[in-house]
Amino acid sequence: MSFSTPGAIDLHVHLREPGNNTAETIESGTRAALLGGFVMVADMPNNPGMPVHSLERLVSKHTLSEKTAWIPTAFYAGAQPETYEAGNLTAMADDAIGLKLYGDPTTGNQNTYEAAEFREIVQEWHAATPSKPIMFHPGVGNLQDMIGLVAQDNDHPLHVCHVSNGEQIAYVQDAQRKGLIVTTGVTPHHLLKTSHDVYTEGKFAEMKPPLARADEADALLWMLDEGIIDVVETDFAPHSLEAKFEAEHEGSDCYGVPGIENVLPLLFYQVKAGRLSMDRLVDATFTRPSRILGVRLDETTVVQWSDELYRIGDDDVAAKCGWTPYMGMLAIGRVEYARIGGRTVVSNGNPLEKHPEVVEQRGHLIF
Repeated sequence: MSFSTPGAIDLHVHLREPGNNTAETIESGTRAALLGGFVMVADMPNNPGMPVHSLERLVSKHTLSEKTAWIPTAFYAGAQPETYEAGNLTAMADDAIGLKLYGDPTTGNQNTYEAAEFREIVQEWHAATPSKPIMFHPGVGNLQDMIGLVAQDNDHPLHVCHVSNGEQIAYVQDAQRKGLIVTTGVTPHHLLKTSHDVYTEGKFAEMKPPLARADEADALLWMLDEGIIDVVETDFAPHSLEAKFEAEHEGSDCYGVPGIENVLPLLFYQVKAGRLSMDRLVDATFTRPSRILGVRLDETTVVQWSDELYRIGDDDVAAKCGWTPYMGMLAIGRVEYARIGGRTVVSNGNPLEKHPEVVEQRGHLIF
């Protein structure tokens, strides 16, 4: 038995290359994404040691992707108040799928910001490319003001990354009632893991934003099923096992988790369990992500899955970093066959052919 879905689009991954974190590469990360049913990913700019705050660094990612990526890949520009140089965003606007801004500490950034500190950045990006979205990592106390700055004052589309509580959703819903273009994403680890996991997993369960309580995670899954939360975004953030153990030993920061190859099978199990509809899952992993990024997929792009129930094990890890936070969880389906436009890229569960296409512009057709 098998079933088919459209190829999924992940608008939030960290492929780590180039940079000083060698746990993953564009090649290995996109291969893992393909084996997880994704036919396009969009890579964030906070590469450790080499943030993408200039056209030169953005082009270097394009060059690597064109040579090594297994699936079409897009890249975000980046800018932070302390590194911002006028003109850099204008130079990157044609080659980036959007702009990512960090309002709170994360990998490569230890600062919390007020929305007003991003004013010049937002204004330059909007002037350069008024339709490419701004993706925002919210911090404590700055989301409401950021919605006002981006979506209201500049009439620019804003996507709120990895929402983790009802207060954030309330701010977004208020903006949407006013007709502002604001969307939201939730990660699988905020849906399927909880803050209690930190007690037994330590740094292996350390996220930004932190994992939610069990009742909050249940509420997030309900809001995803209802369509209140727009998309599932994996926030694929590979660290080596050694880096996680070192951080645990030293008490240092090491945020985020891999597992992109396991996400859709985990969510298919939630469909089977009656907590999420298949229509809503397809909407959250294909229809709405494509709308936010402004990309289109050829109608022949499809992924075929085996219809099997299993526990995630070592054989279900495809990423170079070599581990998954979802070990032992129940899942349904492994990719048997995948086609991107005119190319068969997976057959009998094995990757066959790379499709290294760089996606830069809204309206881009992947075929």
